Amino acid sequence: MTPRTTTFGLISDTHIPDRWRALPPSVFDIFDGVDLVLHAGDVGDLDVIDQLSSIAPVVAVHGNDECATATDVLPFQQMITAPNHRILLTHGHHPDRAQELALRKIDDWTPKLDRLADMAHAVDASILVYGHTHIGWAIHHDGVWIINPGAIASGNYSMRQKLQTVARLTLAADRDPVVNYFDITHPGQPIERPVDLAAGFRAAFDTISESLVTDDLRANISWFADHVYAQAPEQVFPILRQLMFRSLDNGHARIRITDLVDELLQSPNIPGAIKTHVQDTWG
Repeated sequence: MTPRTTTFGLISDTHIPDRWRALPPSVFDIFDGVDLVLHAGDVGDLDVIDQLSSIAPVVAVHGNDECATATDVLPFQQMITAPNHRILLTHGHHPDRAQELALRKIDDWTPKLDRLADMAHAVDASILVYGHTHIGWAIHHDGVWIINPGAIASGNYSMRQKLQTVARLTLAADRDPVVNYFDITHPGQPIERPVDLAAGFRAAFDTISESLVTDDLRANISWFADHVYAQAPEQVFPILRQLMFRSLDNGHARIRITDLVDELLQSPNIPGAIKTHVQDTWG
């Protein structure tokens, strides 16, 4: 008798519509026939889950960069069971902001993987599915299969997710998990997702993401953060989003500091004191 298999569609970090406009149509083709879709957080609008549910039932958790509604209604973690397997679904961020920021400074993969494995051990799960890092991979660490499907959208307005991936996870009671990764822009065949642990987190992150800003803007990011963004974040967010989408829509043309300055000075929503400072600094 052939052992029964269960197939999951794995997706994370959609950030829709804040950093990507809509679910790519290829996701629906890649997930065709799965039994369950698992979304590992940073969903964006809850309509994303509704759309995925047209493929199969969806289990989702919230991430660290969500709209308030998603954070209110989606759990931090969720357990799913399949024959001979227990899966822990989580976004992977630390709920304490200070500890999260401290973890981001560590380039070594080992403490990151140890923490995820400990989360799985706490509920006796053999598989942990997470997101957050935007790096798609599957690794067996400390007795746990740690699986990340990758991401659809970048984690901030100054970067783009140059490798956008989702994954299919196939489970059978008598064998190890099988994980296949798919590039949503070329979805025909699974792709390999090797990660060099020894090279560290930053090296892996650089393979899947790319800056959208020029060196002159990056060199002045502290000025922008302290004198513009910190003074009026709600008014500045739409400008950053507009510049990001303009770049994505125009072949990833880099955003210059002059582009940012022009948008700040032209916006009717930016406080006059900030405009004056911008004009005095860059006018």
